[in-house]
Amino acid sequence: MERTFVMIKPDHVDLADAILADLDGLARRVQSARVDAVPRDVIEAHYAPHLGKPFFGYMCDSYVDRAVVIAVYEGDGVVKVMMDAIGATDPAKAAPNTIRGKYGTDSLDAALADKRPVKNVAHRSDSGSEVQREIAIWEKYFTEA
Repeated sequence: MERTFVMIKPDHVDLADAILADLDGLARRVQSARVDAVPRDVIEAHYAPHLGKPFFGYMCDSYVDRAVVIAVYEGDGVVKVMMDAIGATDPAKAAPNTIRGKYGTDSLDAALADKRPVKNVAHRSDSGSEVQREIAIWEKYFTEA
């Protein structure tokens, strides 16, 4: 049974119930939590693969001391299932039936022009190795779903 990690980003936590309901129909949620104030060390560890990129500092700043909702799902092929369900990184290019297409209002072009991260609703793991790394970073916040 495969697992994946999903995070609803700070600008969309108010939509968490609707987003989780959409995703729960696709796979079994096994853990979830609301983190009311994300510490800098946690978000920097989460986005460590982007360390050194121009947007890293802005991205981390957009999370610190703000709420997120995190969840772990499991099922056959769930990494790809959630990647497809959440949609393209740029909400302006995401299919309308995806989480980013349905709830996103930002665009990658505007984000880069403003030197800030794109507000694309949710993060999802893109590989099995990332799932394990991300769950380990956030595990202290989880409770059973």
